[in-house]
Amino acid sequence: MSSTVKRTPILIGLLSLASLEIINLRVYFIYWLPLIMVIVMFVVSWFGLAHHRGTYKIIAWLIPALNFLAWCGFLTIINSSFVRQLFIIIVAVSQWWYWYEGLKEIPASQLRLGEWWRTVNVLNCCTVWVIASVLYGWQSFLGWPIWWPWLMWFLCLAIIIIGDYYVSDLKLSVHWPMVVATWLILGQLFVIIYFLPSSNFVLAYLLLLAYYIFGQLNRNNLLQINTKKRLRYQIIALMLGLILVISTAKWF
Repeated sequence: MSSTVKRTPILIGLLSLASLEIINLRVYFIYWLPLIMVIVMFVVSWFGLAHHRGTYKIIAWLIPALNFLAWCGFLTIINSSFVRQLFIIIVAVSQWWYWYEGLKEIPASQLRLGEWWRTVNVLNCCTVWVIASVLYGWQSFLGWPIWWPWLMWFLCLAIIIIGDYYVSDLKLSVHWPMVVATWLILGQLFVIIYFLPSSNFVLAYLLLLAYYIFGQLNRNNLLQINTKKRLRYQIIALMLGLILVISTAKWF
């Protein structure tokens, strides 16, 4: 691993940290700082993944770019300074880790079973929760018609699901029925969950559970990496998470 490849993830992590800190202090910077970070990520993806096709580079860029943009929006719905600082650090570390694993393992042709593949899964799950929290929060605060955030959710969800399948080396030309079905189901669930009487964070968590069930588990079955033991543990963890939210969240 060259020194340039080692320094690039650190640079992106530091730039992410600095950008979010500035937005946290002066929110009007949110109009152009995220754009600069998205451009930086695109340059790193395009030149850092020089041995891959253009489509692959774009997908590898969209995954962290969408995550970063979602977190920028997340800062606008959080009131606690401590919580904002905590999440800023989490974003910076996750961006560093994503690019560190991606630039390290992709040239070594270890994509499907490498750490970067699992990093993408975790990053996409975080992105789903953050985007849903932001859209539900913006809708409540700004009084938007529900179909505005619904359309934004549909667009972001398409990017996330396509990225999941592409990074997993599953051909979209073969598995497009599963992709479309997952996209439509999760798109409709966004509206259904919206009418539940709880906070936007709880509603977003329920949508995350749905994404994991319909998106991640289906994708894992296609990859043939789901064993009975693994499925049993996953279902138990999902049920416990659902029970915890339903029993502790404020619904009325």
